[in-house]
Amino acid sequence: LRDILAAFCHKAHLSVKVEVGFGLGRANINSRPADILIQGWDRGHPAALDVTVTSPLTPVILNFSAVTEGAAALAAEERKHVSNDAKCEDLGWTCIPLAVETYGNWGKEAHVVFNRLASLLAFGNSSSKSRLLNEIYSHLNMSLVRSAARAIMGRVLV
Repeated sequence: LRDILAAFCHKAHLSVKVEVGFGLGRANINSRPADILIQGWDRGHPAALDVTVTSPLTPVILNFSAVTEGAAALAAEERKHVSNDAKCEDLGWTCIPLAVETYGNWGKEAHVVFNRLASLLAFGNSSSKSRLLNEIYSHLNMSLVRSAARAIMGRVLV
């Protein structure tokens, strides 16, 4: 997922670094708050995109997931903010968790990022923003499905 998002960012002519933040300062020695760091994303400030996949079937979130669409993604976004906001702020970055549930439901913050990315891609392009947004979701969700299939096949006894 990270590499697909980074590729779309490159296509949008954004300055991107992958896997940024490991070992930054003593307090953050085992931290890597940015799967993707985009320079100049938010009013000139870098954005640290942190991609996370979560299951709505975990015991802790299952009851909430049963009545609230996207509950697991929302909870994952909140966990990422708790663990990364202070680290990112120290570095002058904006923390943006991109949470997706194993069944393909993306969190609210991911939708905002993908919409903005599609707008940037559409600028000076013959494709519409909606077509490009569909392309982003299609590539990401296909990768998610392939990863799930590999995980299942890895557990199948032959």
